[in-house]
Amino acid sequence: MNPQLELSIIIVNYNVKDYLAQCITSILSNKTTFTFEIIVVDNNSKDDSLDFIQKNFPNVNLIALNKNTGFGFANNIGFENAKGKYILFLNPDTVLQEDTLQTMYEFMESNPEVGIAGCKVLNPDGTLQLACRRGIPTPWVAFTKLFGLQTLFPKSKLFGRYNLTFLPEDEFAYVDAISGSFMFLRREVFVQLHGFDSDFFMYGEDLDLCIRAKKIGWKVAYVPFTSIIHYKGQSAKRGEFDSTFHFFKSMEIFTRKHFGKSKIFLFLIKTGIIFRQLLAKVSSYKTEILFVVLDLLFANFSLLLASWIRFGKIFSFPDYAYPTVFIVLSLVVFLSMVSAGEYFEFRHNIWNTSFALLISFFVLSSLTYFFKEFAFSRGVLLLTIGFTLVLTNLTRIIFNLNKGIYSVRRIAFVGYNPTTEAIIEALEKTDSTNLEIVGNFVLDNIDRNASKLPVLGTVDELPNLAEVYQINEIIVTDERISKIEILDLLQKVETKRIKIYYAQGYEDVLASDLISSLMKDKNLLDDYRLLKFRFRFFKRVFDLTLLMLLITIGIPFLFLFFEKKKRKVGNLVGILIGKMTFVGLDKEYMHIYSKKPLITISEASSNFAITPRMKEKLNNFYLQNYSPLLDLEILFKYKRGRDGKNTTKVSS
Repeated sequence: MNPQLELSIIIVNYNVKDYLAQCITSILSNKTTFTFEIIVVDNNSKDDSLDFIQKNFPNVNLIALNKNTGFGFANNIGFENAKGKYILFLNPDTVLQEDTLQTMYEFMESNPEVGIAGCKVLNPDGTLQLACRRGIPTPWVAFTKLFGLQTLFPKSKLFGRYNLTFLPEDEFAYVDAISGSFMFLRREVFVQLHGFDSDFFMYGEDLDLCIRAKKIGWKVAYVPFTSIIHYKGQSAKRGEFDSTFHFFKSMEIFTRKHFGKSKIFLFLIKTGIIFRQLLAKVSSYKTEILFVVLDLLFANFSLLLASWIRFGKIFSFPDYAYPTVFIVLSLVVFLSMVSAGEYFEFRHNIWNTSFALLISFFVLSSLTYFFKEFAFSRGVLLLTIGFTLVLTNLTRIIFNLNKGIYSVRRIAFVGYNPTTEAIIEALEKTDSTNLEIVGNFVLDNIDRNASKLPVLGTVDELPNLAEVYQINEIIVTDERISKIEILDLLQKVETKRIKIYYAQGYEDVLASDLISSLMKDKNLLDDYRLLKFRFRFFKRVFDLTLLMLLITIGIPFLFLFFEKKKRKVGNLVGILIGKMTFVGLDKEYMHIYSKKPLITISEASSNFAITPRMKEKLNNFYLQNYSPLLDLEILFKYKRGRDGKNTTKVSS
């Protein structure tokens, strides 16, 4: 080791060459009295990071890995090549102040008891990034974080211990852990700890390292005398991996490693993880949920208003009618809206709403014939539906006007070929002022040179990069991508409100048709029923209804339709709890609709020799044309196929 080299700065990069460039520039602008080296470990980036760094920063020690190994493992590789007395693990999406390195170096020199130190970490808006100082997530501390008590009471020492939010942000403190975005430590500490635990792919490894350092007697310090800016999560946004999955996975690994003996804590953590995952799922549907809540409030408000107009008071029905009338009205309106495709499909228009409320009127009117004790007033029902129609449609008009005025249609292509050029030319001829072509995605890096548009990344990175580039519409022109692969992509971007259009071959004709679809707001999702919430809802209802019939009055049919291995109790329970379905996709396509089927559409066509191409077409047909009647038809076809085989066996 060179005794003159005081500091090795190790940066793990993944697809963030733009941030990495400004990070290295900020390092080089630091004024120091000591020498340092910069080591960049590239985790198999797809954005030409290697060529960019070699060309623009030739003095950087660049280590290229052939796959994304995760944050901790890559930093360990960097350390093996480091020569400094001190080590700085630094995220690529950070910018240092000019005094950061010198301030931290002098602090470590003056405080030999400190093994690991971190500076103040700021968000781009200048606010403190809470993760730069943390407490040990004991059962109670973890509970307060996972269930939001710290957010509600940040200044409380009882509830704010996870991020030490009760401490002034400019006050020096010995803490339990600091952020891995800027981790300044002594070489011997890292050697004693045998580096980062590579079981953590990303998230949690910094916390784990700090806790292990404290256990062997080193202090961990928060040093707010200098600061950096951290553009948090850029690599995660541009990655092919599921960052949410890895976050919760890391929490579970950490809990088992440090608190594995506490069954109560493990239970609390798992409960918290489920709660946060549910919260994340709900958050992705927050607009849809808001429409549901508003519509049901409008319906019930309209009932009260109609009662007041007709009878002079809002609670004009007999006492026994409440709250039944509110519950039934809400349920009928909700189911009608779902049936009309108005909920959880990310589009809201007055036609669907009007049709759904028309259905509601007929259903509610019919119910009054069967339940005479609730047949109070046809006029009140008519007024209720009328007021609801006005209020719900007014909400949708305002929503769509606001979306149309303030939104820009940012379009990206998948592939670059004559079809792409024809579509771009046709788009440029439209009089739409809110269309913006952002760039294109490629299947692999070999295709980069063929594109005349800015290359945004690869298809695998698209779900995360689409959010980075604020893309809301994607046009697929690469003929090498199958429809099934496009459907898989559609599944991944659905909650991001991204529309996908399919255009492969026949440049001029497709360009014309696609422009028409774009102007009419027609999406590929419209062509695939089983990707829509309402049809999945219908399928679930069909499964449960058929299951109830088969295990009660239809037991003979259970034995008639299904052979022994398919009518196992475990399979029936699987259908009951929603993990299985009577009819579904073949194994190769279950990533699109993941419920395991008792029967696939291919099995129902087993009288023919099923080639891979035919299997793809059958599964594609099922996705496009799903209905409960199609499921019944497949079941009967499967039954006839079994009968034919049995007849053949008897004859032979």
